[in-house]
Amino acid sequence: MLTTPSTAAPAGASLPLFPHTPALDKISSLFEAATSLAQLLGQGRALDTRALRSSMEAAFGASDAEGAWLWKDAYEACEAAQVIFLRKFGAAMRTRAGSPQSMLAMLSRLAERLPSQTRRSEESERFQQFSTPIALGFVAAESAALTANDLVLEPSAGTGLLIIFAEIAKARLALNEIAETRGGLLARLFREGAITSHNAEQIHDHLDPAIRPSVVLMNPPFSASPNVEGRFAEATIRHIASAFARLAEGGRLVAVTGRNVGPDQPAWRDAFIRLQEKGRVVFSAALAGQAYARHGTTTETRLIVIDRVPADDPKAFPSSPGMAASAAELLDWVARLVPPRAFVTGAAPDPVVPVRAMQPRSKVPSPEFNLIRRPAPTPDFVELAYETRDWVPVEGAHLSASLYEGYALQAVHIADAKPHPTKLAQSAAMAAVAPPPPSYRPYLPPRLLAAGILSDAQLESIVYAGEAHASHLAGSYTVDETYDLITRRPRVPTTPCASGAAGSSVTAPAPARAVRSPRSSSTIG
Repeated sequence: MLTTPSTAAPAGASLPLFPHTPALDKISSLFEAATSLAQLLGQGRALDTRALRSSMEAAFGASDAEGAWLWKDAYEACEAAQVIFLRKFGAAMRTRAGSPQSMLAMLSRLAERLPSQTRRSEESERFQQFSTPIALGFVAAESAALTANDLVLEPSAGTGLLIIFAEIAKARLALNEIAETRGGLLARLFREGAITSHNAEQIHDHLDPAIRPSVVLMNPPFSASPNVEGRFAEATIRHIASAFARLAEGGRLVAVTGRNVGPDQPAWRDAFIRLQEKGRVVFSAALAGQAYARHGTTTETRLIVIDRVPADDPKAFPSSPGMAASAAELLDWVARLVPPRAFVTGAAPDPVVPVRAMQPRSKVPSPEFNLIRRPAPTPDFVELAYETRDWVPVEGAHLSASLYEGYALQAVHIADAKPHPTKLAQSAAMAAVAPPPPSYRPYLPPRLLAAGILSDAQLESIVYAGEAHASHLAGSYTVDETYDLITRRPRVPTTPCASGAAGSSVTAPAPARAVRSPRSSSTIG
């Protein structure tokens, strides 16, 4: 959704990170709160008002009563938590669901665990900051028929609730958001690339000419503009027209609008006739207001799909099936009535703009997804057992005249570890000198060793990486369960760490599990 720049965090807020930059403090605190809320969602818990308040107070170090944050901020964190949750589980959910209808049912059950946004700020009311509900966002993404070859533009990306489905489809992303807070939060959620901050009413005029998206996903404000006081009825059509002008030939634009903006509405028929001089409306249907109830409004909406393919008759539009009572009914109409996409020409093959390709996630086992209220299962982790050896060259062996020698473990021996499946090499100089014996012993899932998922050389790399971090990272840090958030711990007297499981030293009063188990929190000394 299109937003306007927000103000910096209140001076009274107690913010632990980046104390010299209040704007960054707010973003970091919101992201920290979102991460903790995403963990609760992953455990099958509902996000009620108490959970929201607790996460926000922990992240900001103060309450809303002290002016540290607004409830609008809490809702932003809640929406960001859904993005984090879907990034972690979305692909697995889609595989498990097997069909769009089953996936939508999962998302609907997830939405039921989210709080209703009953408290709004003056800014959110004035500029209509109503983010796309995840169920409707999924239907919109399905109507776009996304592929990994697409470059997807979201002109008013908000908190990412719509564009996350494009990322799950492994498409490249181009994001724009004018609001300072939301833009900063997007930069933390979608780290690989900057976020542009143009007024999306003129997105075609401001974007780099090299950006030619094959798909546009958008949820523009229904009747608000940052440049106009009061209600601005033309806001939606201006957003659509500008984004459509940027769309590649053969591309598809999918927009969530107010119900009263559509080709079958007399007030906007001429505007859509002008669009059909270069494009073709292939689908338009309304959705009952209940779909937005948890986001603070019951306004009836519409899903419009436009292909950049000239219409045979600009004045002819497809018949609308009417108003869907639910996202499930709308999805059924999309499956039956939205035609296949056209061939795309002129899309940017390798854009130099804010993009994000879907990256493989961490190999650390994640809790099995299930949308029921139960704690996530915790896999067992064991300390990697290995022996250190004083390496000396084999008697009678000599280096060859080549620059490289074959690689083998020298100072470490890991029992039962499988050799690397391909040949490894190192420089002749490195081969002549043994590395120092390490003391760091990581905690890993047993199957990585037993099933040969990691070779002896890969396990050695983990050992030496931990050894290096223990030597070079000053202070103590707590790593959260998602491995996305690192929080500095207060300095207290330390005692030597015998096993080196978490570095060269650990905080004296810390319990053993907090130091050793990656499933809770680990300390890097």
